[in-house]
Amino acid sequence: MKAAVVPEVHGKWQLKDVPTPKPGSDQVLIKMHASGICYTDVHMTEGILPARFPNTIGHEPVGEIVELGQNVTTRKIGDRVGVPWVQHTCGRCEWCQRGKSLFCSEQIGTGVNIAGGHAEYMVAYADATQLLPEGLQYEQAAPIFCAGYTVYSGLRIAEPKPHERIAIVGVGGLGHLAIQYAKVCGFETIAITHSKDKEELAYKLGADVVISDGKGLKKSGGADVILATSNSYKATGDTLKGLRPDGRLVLL
Repeated sequence: MKAAVVPEVHGKWQLKDVPTPKPGSDQVLIKMHASGICYTDVHMTEGILPARFPNTIGHEPVGEIVELGQNVTTRKIGDRVGVPWVQHTCGRCEWCQRGKSLFCSEQIGTGVNIAGGHAEYMVAYADATQLLPEGLQYEQAAPIFCAGYTVYSGLRIAEPKPHERIAIVGVGGLGHLAIQYAKVCGFETIAITHSKDKEELAYKLGADVVISDGKGLKKSGGADVILATSNSYKATGDTLKGLRPDGRLVLL
């Protein structure tokens, strides 16, 4: 099969012919239909985040199950699935016992210590895969498995109440999804961006109000929850001017 291989730290990605993997016990083989590019791929290539080399990365993979390993009963050949960042953990450490398995030091991560989705096929633990709803295209589903999960986690952790207002700082790879999630969940949604060319997009995505800074946020009535998707601490810190009493700022 073809796979994008990162040979070493700072290495240039190489398209290579490599053996098609075989699923082990509790695993499935997935034929890739889409694999999203995340900036974390750059971090891993540059050694900012740990990874083994040579390596095939990619942690926004979606595709079709074409082979089942031993003991797999929850998935079938032909299932349309996606794979998240964390596939498997020890189940015994403090973090696993607290229900926060994403902090497990023994975790098996997609594209970290098991080959990722930038290939024609990949192996994944069956219980980690998620079934895709019918009608959701592969290209739409792929970024949900990192960018989408990231912003929805922030929204969930903030525990917004029905009457509260939600503001999103930054209308980019994360922010455009955060606006849609907040709106579809029924919240009054405010987009904060300095980019004039993104105002129209923000409204199309569901924003009720689009403003440029914390002063404007305060003038508009403020926000109970601010989801910070921008990589600018200056822009994020400025929004505190419009954070309501008992409000929450979540850094994503």
